[in-house]
Amino acid sequence: MKKHTLFLIIFLLTLFFHEASANILIENKLKPIIYQLDQFISSYLKKLKAPGCVVAIVGPQQVYFLKAYGVKRLGQKDRLTPETIFQFASVSKTISAALAVKLHHRGKLSLDVPVTDYLLNFHLKGTKKPLSLRHILSHTSGLSNNGMNALIERCTPRKTLYEHVQSQSVSAEPGEWFDYHNIMYGLVEDILIAATSQSFQELLQQNLFGPLGMQHASAGYQNMIMSKNRAYPHDIPHKSKILRPAKSYSKCYYSVLASAGINGSILDLIPFLQTQLGGRPDVLSSQELDMLHAPQIKSPETLKKIQEKFRYMSDSGYALGWRWMDYAGERVMYHGGWINGSRPMVAFLPKYKIGIIVLHHAETPFSFRTTMKFLNLFLGIDYEDKSLQKIKAKTKN
Repeated sequence: MKKHTLFLIIFLLTLFFHEASANILIENKLKPIIYQLDQFISSYLKKLKAPGCVVAIVGPQQVYFLKAYGVKRLGQKDRLTPETIFQFASVSKTISAALAVKLHHRGKLSLDVPVTDYLLNFHLKGTKKPLSLRHILSHTSGLSNNGMNALIERCTPRKTLYEHVQSQSVSAEPGEWFDYHNIMYGLVEDILIAATSQSFQELLQQNLFGPLGMQHASAGYQNMIMSKNRAYPHDIPHKSKILRPAKSYSKCYYSVLASAGINGSILDLIPFLQTQLGGRPDVLSSQELDMLHAPQIKSPETLKKIQEKFRYMSDSGYALGWRWMDYAGERVMYHGGWINGSRPMVAFLPKYKIGIIVLHHAETPFSFRTTMKFLNLFLGIDYEDKSLQKIKAKTKN
């Protein structure tokens, strides 16, 4: 018995020191990376004449870097802080998917039964195969997204949106074809409500926001606009190249809450990303994370777009609420968002258990390029896309 106890103590101590030494190695590796990334961010924001951003680099239990740059609104002095609220746009999808998978594993619903088990009157035209929540979470409903975002952006009533999608014939059977679809993803909210008899906000609060201490996170326009500490959106007017404060916040995508209607600060996304890295198994277990991150389908169009600027990308697709890509031989999970004046992005390397969050309130490619800069630095890739090379050249002049 004493020998068994001694072996257990030795094993636990070995495990502890192994993890501690691994953390030290990561921290040492990150020091020059963070320095270079910080310099890049400051220079890039200046060249874009952008209002600012908030950036974090995290591990499962660690916050390696957290910094707010710039102001909430151009022309004003009120600075961004880690507590500043941003519109998460399509980064909301990662949160909605986590909620759905958690409810699935707790037996509250199933990702794989027909959607009609929850929404009796919802039917897609021309399908022989039943549509499931898994298909919706992976954008494989079979319905084309052609013209659909325009309907949302005209603030079309929610009821009309779903009448419209049911009037359209599918382009493929569910599960066979990827087409990114904000309206269909919005159905996640309806399915979760039908399955649990609770509101979407209640489910988020009970299962994610509360347990993770996401104190500033919320769903819906009113919850966002009530905050005094919020980032103001910036866009580029027609026939102009200069950023300016937008006329108003983008309201229309709040009609599809699960798709693009969640708000919060970087202090809310930090524990959420740490959970994706395995740091909170009490909130999302390893089995739940495996389900979330498992590839569901490939997306050749995404591959082609990114390969034009980043040649080290070899494959891409969609999981459940997350995009994935193989970049320089490493799997990257990521998701960006884009509504008028808001461009956030979250990405992580599962193998290394490290991730980055970029919150940016302007119509620029800043978040994506900053994320790729971090990946290149971390993976030791001496490569930049042409746009960044131009900025670098201008900085020297």
